[in-house]
This record gives sequence, C-alpha cells and structure tokens, in this order.
Amino acid sequence: MSAIRAVGLLSGGLDSALAARLLLDQGIEVVGLHLQSPTSCRSDVGEVARDLGIRLVVRPKGEEYLRLLRHPRCGYGRNMNPCVDCRVFMLHLGRPYLEEFDARFLFTGEVVGQRPMSQTRERMQLIERQSGLEGWILRPLSALVLPETEPERRGWVDRARLLGISGRTRTEQLALAERYGLRHYTAPGGGCLLTDPLFSRKLRDLFEHAPEERTSVDDVELLRLGRHFRFADGTKIVLGRNEAENRRLAAFENTERWLVVPEAFSAPSALVCGPRGEPALGRAIELIRRYAREPAPDLRVRWLEQGLLLARSLGEPAAIELPTAL
Repeated sequence: MSAIRAVGLLSGGLDSALAARLLLDQGIEVVGLHLQSPTSCRSDVGEVARDLGIRLVVRPKGEEYLRLLRHPRCGYGRNMNPCVDCRVFMLHLGRPYLEEFDARFLFTGEVVGQRPMSQTRERMQLIERQSGLEGWILRPLSALVLPETEPERRGWVDRARLLGISGRTRTEQLALAERYGLRHYTAPGGGCLLTDPLFSRKLRDLFEHAPEERTSVDDVELLRLGRHFRFADGTKIVLGRNEAENRRLAAFENTERWLVVPEAFSAPSALVCGPRGEPALGRAIELIRRYAREPAPDLRVRWLEQGLLLARSLGEPAAIELPTAL
C-alpha cells in the first residue's frame, strides 16, 4: 500500500515545522508548500525543509494577494493584517496542490488561541468553510482541542499521537524543537510584517498614493527597505540605511523609479519614485547630503538619464522642506 501523502503550508517558522515532524513520525509523506509573500519576514525555509527531509515547493502569492490586502472581506487586525482573509486565500492556493501531488489532505502549523484574529476555534471553522475544505485541514499541534477531521476519521492519521496545544505561550513548541533537533526556523512570534505598525504605515501610504491597477508586488517589496519620505506632490524617495540596502535599491530601478547614488563617499543612495526633474533631483541630493557621514559641497552624486551617466555636486545645504520619514 502506498504511503499517505499530505501537503503542508510551510512558513519557515517553528509551528509549521513541528506539524510536519508530527506527521512524518506517523509515516506520512509530507510535501512542504511555501507561499512567498512581500509581507512575510524572511526565513530560510529551504533549511527547514532539509532538516525535515521533505520536498519543498515554493510558489508566489502573486498580484491577487495585493487585491486582498486592499479589500479584506473580514477587515484588518490592529494594523494592516487581514489575517482571516489571508488564511482563506492561502488555503485556496494550496487546494490545487492536493491533486497535483496526489495528496489526501492539507495541514498547517496553526495553534488554537495563538493569534486572536484568525486562530480561535470559531475563526478556524469560518476559514475552513470559506476555503471549501471543511474537515480536510489538519492542525497537528492543536488537533486534540479541535473537532476530528476526515484524515483522522479515515484512519490515515492517528489522533492519539497528535497534540492539544492552545494559547500564546511557546514553551511546549520550544521543548519539542529541542527534542527533534530543529534549528533552522524563524524566531517564534515573528512572521508577518503586516502586524508591524511601521510597515503598516508604509503600506497604507502606498495604497493612498498608488492606483490599484498600477500597484505591483515590487512596490510592496520595496517597503521592506530603507527610509521612506513622501512629498506633497506625491513623489516618494527611499534612502538606503546601509551599504547592503544601497545595493538592493538598485534592483528596484525602472521607468518610474530612478536612482541617485553618492560618488565615492559614505552616504545613502536615493531611489526616487516619481517623475524625473529638478524638484525631485534637488530633494534626493538634499536627503543624501543630510544623511551623509561627512558632507562637503564638492562631493558628487550621479544618476542615469536616457542612457547617459550624469553627475552633480552636493553644493551647499538647500532651503528645501523635507518631510519626516514614514
């Protein structure tokens, strides 16, 4: 008889890794599905999958995810986190992989009571109904405090070997991680930038200034980097906070975003999000000057315009009113 196969939503965090480990201990073949998101904290999910010895499939959440962020049916949490809608969305994305990988059911690392918006018993049942997978989502860490699922009823999973964890403490999970020798996982309590007030403020600003049809995943990804300054005419300038961010900002340059960089002196690069012209260039130069380690009038910045590399000196401090960072 072939092994039972299950698809698990693998975030890179501790709980989803433990959920997979519990099923592996029962002889179930696990496929880890990681849904890439511009709003998730970075984790080395590949290392987690290697620790577990499972196949990993990585797929993007895509542009549809941005529409969810703007228009959550069930609303936001304390910040810009549409947790209920996000769980439904991820389960919808995961459902086709059951057929693709000839798997019997989906599982997650959710724990009852851990997140107040989406991980109460009532909300979990609502999420299952809206995803069309009622009874087919197993939550191994909290199974004993939840109704029995189809995989348990059908004998594919031994309910007695699952857990009944609930609440926000991670004591039991950390002990299990030590027992299983799991090392590569995102620190408990992290995971989603949408719960962070600073990131949420940047996202709200983006949605207020960028039309929905012109907002891309790249626009949201950019919110992870640098200091963001929004000007009254709608132009935004992003300053790198260190050398690594300066290098990463270059990847976001396109027809609507252009980069002004310091020439051989210690200062941030400035990514201008908006039309080219003297007003935007003057603001970028002044921001670079103000955040430079040792600014001097003869130091120069450079930028590309119509394929030509142009340069200009910092000059003296300009009488430009600069907004505070978002």
